[in-house]
Amino acid sequence: MDKFARQNPMDWMGKVGQAQPAVMNAIAAHGISLPIKRNSMNEGFPQCKLPATATIEVWMIDLDRPLNPEANLDGILSIEERNRAERYLYPKDASRFMLCRAMLRLGLAWYLETTPQKIALATNRHGKPCIAECSALNFNVSHSGGLGVIAFTTAGEVGIDVEAIRCDVGAVEIASAHFTRTEAAMIAAAATPQEQASAFLHLWTRKEAVLKAAGCGLLGGLDGVDVSQEPLDQVRLYSATGDRAESFWRVQDLEQIEGFAGAVAAPTGNWSVLQRPVRYEDAIHGSLGRIFGVE
Repeated sequence: MDKFARQNPMDWMGKVGQAQPAVMNAIAAHGISLPIKRNSMNEGFPQCKLPATATIEVWMIDLDRPLNPEANLDGILSIEERNRAERYLYPKDASRFMLCRAMLRLGLAWYLETTPQKIALATNRHGKPCIAECSALNFNVSHSGGLGVIAFTTAGEVGIDVEAIRCDVGAVEIASAHFTRTEAAMIAAAATPQEQASAFLHLWTRKEAVLKAAGCGLLGGLDGVDVSQEPLDQVRLYSATGDRAESFWRVQDLEQIEGFAGAVAAPTGNWSVLQRPVRYEDAIHGSLGRIFGVE
């Protein structure tokens, strides 16, 4: 079982047979080296079409899982992304960034039926990534430590956040200064520093998911949204300075992943979240095998 699989994961129903040579030739022609065994593909992998309007598909990625040395992430990433990776101080952080961004491009290619290199990305005025061309597909990315998560949906703008749970976050101090009074009181009331940190990070991921979905990020103000009262079907986001209109969002926690807190947010509605552990080699097969007309 993958390191970051859910505690009660869906059953992966086996592996398909040996991949056809045409897939390998097509992949090689596009400058992408296939990692590890070439016959490994989960049958539970999503179908090659846009997610249903009522679904947010969340890819869960183990960013520390070893790749075959032949895996060519550079062949997937843009020049800007490769340059950004080179600016990381530590090689491990650069490797995590490159894998997470490669998985984003492979996912977008899968849903949009194109190649990863043809995906043009842009950012809004607050830096939120988006697809440059008009598309019904929305996405958002987050990673913490060795876990990466990517949300894909046609339900509207989406935000996702994940954080590794740790005790040295200054939970009470930060919440007192930047959270709502109700949230700060909830965190302060937790019995132990560990429980305070856990409560803080669960609220943090909810808040950041909303702010990312709204496209404003942390600049939107952590105290502009209260996520302490469940159900989280009508979470109000407002601006104390009046620089943006009031909006409402639905928030859902990611299913329990040991050692992490996570949440996803999208416009209010009856959508559901489908979490999938996805490996790089499965994404290579999934994105490119169907694209090049090989079943």
